[in-house]
Amino acid sequence: MSIYDFSIAIDAMGGDNSPDKVIEGLSFYLREDDRIFFNIFGDEDLIKKSISRFKIQNNLYKIFHCSTYIQDKDSVRNSIKIGKDTSMWRAIDSVKKNESGLIISSGNTGALLVISKLILKMIDEIDKPALAGLWPNHKGTSIVLDLGANIEFSEKNYIDFSRIGAELYNVLFKKEKPNVGLLNVGSEEIKGHEELKNAFNALNKLKTSFNFNGYLEGNQIKDGDFDVIVTDGFSGNISLKTAEGSVNFINKEIKKIFSSSIYGKLCYLFSYFIFKSIKKNLDPRKYNGGIFLGLNAPVIKSHGGADSLAFYYSVKLGVKILKGNLIEKIKKSLNND
Repeated sequence: MSIYDFSIAIDAMGGDNSPDKVIEGLSFYLREDDRIFFNIFGDEDLIKKSISRFKIQNNLYKIFHCSTYIQDKDSVRNSIKIGKDTSMWRAIDSVKKNESGLIISSGNTGALLVISKLILKMIDEIDKPALAGLWPNHKGTSIVLDLGANIEFSEKNYIDFSRIGAELYNVLFKKEKPNVGLLNVGSEEIKGHEELKNAFNALNKLKTSFNFNGYLEGNQIKDGDFDVIVTDGFSGNISLKTAEGSVNFINKEIKKIFSSSIYGKLCYLFSYFIFKSIKKNLDPRKYNGGIFLGLNAPVIKSHGGADSLAFYYSVKLGVKILKGNLIEKIKKSLNND
């Protein structure tokens, strides 16, 4: 019997500053929990150097040398052509072979999605994968999906993603009946396009494992009244990028104001601990890790520009998903509804 709770496949070559940021992120996690085993895919020499630098015990990982890797500039078509020998492909394949419970990669998002679909396949009842993300709010954290995997959306997609999003929320935050809402241009029932309105009517009639609370607008996401927010990938991605851009703009304006004069610098010194607390609570690294839902195994996409601490949070997210047996819960929910 294995001494490890789970094995996780790591594509060590994707994103900026890899494999150093990846290996350092693993080292952060293993300081807290040494019952997870990592199958690490990538350039063996570079990975060994990073492991030596960050001092990971050799009984907690296995390296699988891959001579090539998929770069962000590669098209999805080219990624598939070179795929079978790359760190991403082989890491995903290890999940298919039940050698790993899930994969985490900071690599090319489009390639990760398409190759995962090719290798892992979709759950029978689901026809499209969703990219789900964690979104901070006044009461804690919401799950928002889809954040860009699907531009075209059907009534069925809204219903399916409501179900699988609710199961993800249950696993991560231990709430049996999450509050689910559909993102819309207004809260009135008459607003929205036909697919959205049809999904609204269908969800109101379905007996589900979640509470369907109707529509919400973009400015309500922050309130925390909806645990799971479902939208098409076009609107979801725009919402995400707008929120990220707004946060960056506000941060730069605050820095500009406090650094523009001696008075501003003195004010900053007096407010230092307040700003430090705000920064800690809203640190985007804590919410790193998009989850592709609807596949037969979990796939986590860490942001390509994320640092080692952000990658650590992706690992924590992956362990929660495995411990919560997410895929089996999704399949059971789809069969019961």
